[in-house]
Amino acid sequence: MKVLVAGFLTIDTIQLPMRQITSVGGPPSYAGLICSRFGHSVTPLTKVGNDFPDEQAVWLARNGISLRASDRSPTKPTTRFSISNASGNRTLALTSRCEDLSASQIPPDTRFSASLLSPLAGELSPALLTEISSRSDFTFLDPQGFVRTFDREGRVTMVPLGDKSILSKMDAIKMDRMEAEMLTGKSDPGPALEKLASIGVKKAIVTNGAEACHVLDGSRIYQVQVPKVPVIDTTGAGDILSGATVSWYLKTRDFLRSACFGIAASSLSLQMIALAKVDLPMSVDDSAIHLFSMAHPVAAL
Repeated sequence: MKVLVAGFLTIDTIQLPMRQITSVGGPPSYAGLICSRFGHSVTPLTKVGNDFPDEQAVWLARNGISLRASDRSPTKPTTRFSISNASGNRTLALTSRCEDLSASQIPPDTRFSASLLSPLAGELSPALLTEISSRSDFTFLDPQGFVRTFDREGRVTMVPLGDKSILSKMDAIKMDRMEAEMLTGKSDPGPALEKLASIGVKKAIVTNGAEACHVLDGSRIYQVQVPKVPVIDTTGAGDILSGATVSWYLKTRDFLRSACFGIAASSLSLQMIALAKVDLPMSVDDSAIHLFSMAHPVAAL
């Protein structure tokens, strides 16, 4: 199946408690590599600069994520983030930003089984989102880049979603609790999902750190527990959740079961550093089955 993954490829500097590493990041790497490992044909919709390392581009291509000439900006550098996970608190700073994504980068006359849209810093416009949605059988949104603003030092602040009309064009949405509030004005996951359901969203996930997730599947909201694991690095964990959920949904067409698989994959990945997360442990299947068996409805719409 053909899967489009839209969002910046990045170069991340990650400060861990004991050391600092630099790694390729962004949704096309984490989520894209997960989809590729499930056997899907992945098209990245992204932008990188001429400073993007050739050896990393070759490695991505060998693993199913091939950059094209249209994905390279001749004038802007690759998007870079400085990420700190010190003391259990994650801070994020944007240190450089590439140019926006464009519809001209989408292969012509191509329809996608699924599109995973995950802008990081406003690189995906509402018009482009609408175009991608019209060419996809299943459109999954992580809205993080639509509810962020950055100051001159690159520090991030959350802001309410400007164009709420984009939400009704989505088949599924994944967000953390703060992002859910920026989308709906509701601070609790249940009311936030009820608000999304009222405008036509049928499937959604709200994460809440180590606390239980809430999953909207049709006319019911379910609570899904989160596996308790040692946390080493949270970078990319949200993209792992998205990529695993989309991949499993294309296989099963069961959203709650797919969300449980994504939650299990994301949680277990927290024990890995950077792109090591895409090599999911065999225990993810058993964990997902357990989460699904324990999921219970907490509201009917």
